[in-house]
Amino acid sequence: MPTEARSARAPGQEQSPGDPQRSTLRDFAIAILLGLAAFVVFNANMRSIPAGDTYAARYLPFSIWRNHSLLLDPIVDVVAQGRQPPAIQGKGSSAYWILKGRDGHFVSQYPLAVPVAIAPAYLPVVKYLEARNWNPLLLDRVARVMEKLCASLLAAASVALFYLLLRRRSTPRIAALLTLLYAFGTTTWVISSQALWMHGLAELLVIATMLLITGRCSPARAATAGFFCALIAVNRQPDAVLAASLGLYGLWWAGRRIPLFVITGLIPVVLVVAYNLQVVGNIAGAYALVDRSHDYNDNVIEGIAGLLFSPMRGLFVFSPFLLFVPLFLMPILRDAKMRGLTIAMLCAIVVQVVLYALVDWRQGVSWGPRWLTDFIPMLIWMLPPVLAALSSRGRAVFALAGGVAIGIQAIGAFWYTGASDNVLLAAAGPDRMRPAWDINNAAFIAELRHPPAPMDLFAELAGSVDQVNVVGVPAPEGSTAAAARQVEVLGWALVDRKTPLDVAVSVDGQPMGGAVTFFERSDVVKALGSSNPAGWRIAFPADQLGPGKHVLTARVRAQPGSVPRLLIERRFTLAPDAQLMNVALEAEQALAGRLQAPGYWLTSFTSGLEFAKPHPELNTYLNSLILDVMTPVAKEAGMEDQLARVRRYLSDQIEPDGLVRYHGRPDAPTIGKLGCAITPDADDTALVWRAAPGKQTELLSKALATLDQYKRPDGLYRTWLAPRERYQCLDPGKDPNPADFGIQMHVYMLLAGQDPAAARALCEAMARKADDDDVWVYYAKAPLLLALRLADLRKAGCKLRIAPSRLQSTVPGQDIWIRAAELLGQTENGDATGQSRLETAQILGKIAENDFSLLNSAPPLFYHNDLSATVRRFYWSQELGYALWLRLYFASQSGQTTLSCRPSGPGQKCGEI
Repeated sequence: MPTEARSARAPGQEQSPGDPQRSTLRDFAIAILLGLAAFVVFNANMRSIPAGDTYAARYLPFSIWRNHSLLLDPIVDVVAQGRQPPAIQGKGSSAYWILKGRDGHFVSQYPLAVPVAIAPAYLPVVKYLEARNWNPLLLDRVARVMEKLCASLLAAASVALFYLLLRRRSTPRIAALLTLLYAFGTTTWVISSQALWMHGLAELLVIATMLLITGRCSPARAATAGFFCALIAVNRQPDAVLAASLGLYGLWWAGRRIPLFVITGLIPVVLVVAYNLQVVGNIAGAYALVDRSHDYNDNVIEGIAGLLFSPMRGLFVFSPFLLFVPLFLMPILRDAKMRGLTIAMLCAIVVQVVLYALVDWRQGVSWGPRWLTDFIPMLIWMLPPVLAALSSRGRAVFALAGGVAIGIQAIGAFWYTGASDNVLLAAAGPDRMRPAWDINNAAFIAELRHPPAPMDLFAELAGSVDQVNVVGVPAPEGSTAAAARQVEVLGWALVDRKTPLDVAVSVDGQPMGGAVTFFERSDVVKALGSSNPAGWRIAFPADQLGPGKHVLTARVRAQPGSVPRLLIERRFTLAPDAQLMNVALEAEQALAGRLQAPGYWLTSFTSGLEFAKPHPELNTYLNSLILDVMTPVAKEAGMEDQLARVRRYLSDQIEPDGLVRYHGRPDAPTIGKLGCAITPDADDTALVWRAAPGKQTELLSKALATLDQYKRPDGLYRTWLAPRERYQCLDPGKDPNPADFGIQMHVYMLLAGQDPAAARALCEAMARKADDDDVWVYYAKAPLLLALRLADLRKAGCKLRIAPSRLQSTVPGQDIWIRAAELLGQTENGDATGQSRLETAQILGKIAENDFSLLNSAPPLFYHNDLSATVRRFYWSQELGYALWLRLYFASQSGQTTLSCRPSGPGQKCGEI
């Protein structure tokens, strides 16, 4: 391993006159010229190629100077670019690049080395924007230009340094050739130089570290090398593997200066750890805040092959000349002086490829093998011994491969818009990687099907959102439906004083509509002197939103292939639907009016699958369900007193052994009239203890012990909590004591709060048995409860997957209730979209039609008895229908999310930088 720049050359390697390894003034001049040439070429396409990953790095330097903060709070709206930031910690959103960190602050999902490193370059434009009062449209335009210039500057600097690095082991001619291939034949061009990805800084740091540790060691160099080496890992965590290989070699290289190498390396590490702990809230950084269990890939071999050879993401497809590294390892390893560093880097490259192969290797919307960009300088650095060993024919093949690589990257620079990635990212299921292997999907082929991308880096956007109105739309003639409400948005937009391609509007990050036709605005003509059509109107149903405060965002595309530009954000308030409020009052009164004096609702049962000639009965089960459904909205519905009565009634049904019976206590006055003294069961025991435990909490341990006695070997719990000979008032089916899936859900919800270990075991058992017919006893034809409980189980920590066919009903009129339960879970989980909110409003309206007439013909069928028994019974509840309607109504009224903001200084408004 060398400690000097003048290390021995590889066998067969060419020598230049004099001392070829010494950096001379000529080498510096060539390096600067190559860097300048690269900078010009990188900017020749006159556009940037960004993604959500780069937005924080684009805008954060402005906030660093203006707000003196690394948080995204003061600039969250502009960084979100019209998408919705996360509402809670640990949950992603459409603005996936933003996460909630410690104390609810917004942080970048990605490390901050890039925005901090380039912040000094932003100071002149910060002064420029301050002089113009931080005009939002000007800010966005300047930010895009600065992103492209800084990215191309980092990449161009790496090009210049790479030439100097290559001169350590090759002639000027070979060094210049390989430097040009590095600049224009790899993703350095289309990724690193086009936007503020972490890869540009990563390549620069890798090259700078290699340049230092392959030269003479001095105190200054040892300190700088240690700092740069650690910064590689700090900049992008997956590159810790690459940093480790350079660091191990660097420790040997530093010799007695190891303390300097290590101490300076600790500086960026300590700073980042402090940021992660104090700001992000996790020592591993923002990456660790989101559950990524779904990102793993179960076919590692396919992953490795895809990363290296697939037409859409293969490293050796996009840069085929790099194949010469694995094909000619022997000449590379013959260089004894560089063998140690070479082996260390090869091991790191192999490890990184394998690690990437363990996860979903599609890599999002990006050009080619983006993930592998960071170790490309290492691979090219290994090529001089290969070129020295090649025959003239071999060099011709290498030149051809290099030419193909440059051609491919040129297509990316001038044609790539991201459209070619849609087919890959839309794929799902076990075969989701298949599109990556179709040569027709390769970006350098697919992107040529449209014209070159527009050169719109300096395009000037002008426009505004002038009005946001709520207007009534009359119902169609002859319809009995009420008039619908629409949100009408009026505005104008021009790009370089020309009519844009389209305008898209989103509210709280959810797309709502767009406009592709424009009309002339006389005020715009007068103000700007442009007669091009600029006005637009977009309308969408108000039911797609909940009442309350909202943020509307308009984005503009200048022409096909352009990146959408943020025009403006407007805040507005949507008033509640007065008609629906009156319907909710009717539902509250109906539900409260049907409550019996002792504090219970009655259940209806029939002998068939039609709600005809129902008979009444009293059971604890329905009352526990309604209590569960209504408790979260008790205050909004004004039913706190009524639910307290129900809770007292249920608590009184707990017997001295801690168990609960379906019809209540055997000594109740209703026994013999509205029910019988039936055997205690796991379902009602679990429901009552969770919803209405009462004061006798010491009885809970007895109930849990009895439940445990009736746990089957497969981990599921049986229904009846007594031996067969002690059954009372039962008509058992084929299995006299089955373990029903719905019952397992209720037992799990009790155990989740009392015995988490037992709850986890039950969740695993349910996952194993979910598709077995023998556990579908009481809900095979009544899946409403399961649709309702799936969301509850997810909140409690059990993410079950049930086959969609199990959640479908063949009973007429039940689909609407099942869909209402699904929409409730979606809304309360924060996953509601404009379309789902519209569907929610439609379902609420349909159920409430004609004074809730649906409840008279098809109320919720919420369970049935064992259909293999001698008598069949199906259980319905109009009261549960009212309760489910109210729960969904109140969820739709409060489920909207508005973009948040935490001003960092007095007088600063949300959305300002």
